[in-house]
Amino acid sequence: MTRVKSLLQTAPEPVLDFACDLVIEEICNYCNLPEVPDQLLNTAALMVRGLYNSTQLSAEQMQPAVKGVSRGDTSYSFASVAEQMAQLVSSGDFLTDYRVQLNAFRKMRR
Repeated sequence: MTRVKSLLQTAPEPVLDFACDLVIEEICNYCNLPEVPDQLLNTAALMVRGLYNSTQLSAEQMQPAVKGVSRGDTSYSFASVAEQMAQLVSSGDFLTDYRVQLNAFRKMRR
């Protein structure tokens, strides 16, 4: 967490906590490991920064993504920051830039 805070000094702590949890879970699931190895901590910090930047989570830039639009009586709904982050992680594109580093630690399922 201290590495992430040094990369994203102006980010709100609850958002960083959530992003860290998502990244750690994604690394563990992808690599089939119970915890993130120490050698991947820098990669994890970079992944959190990438996730934060790609969802534009800073307060000045926060643009909620449109989640739904209705016509009739005009209804709009927007995705929360957490929903945007979760959708980005679940898309699979999130890991693309880090697969080389993660594959070195990936284990086959039994």
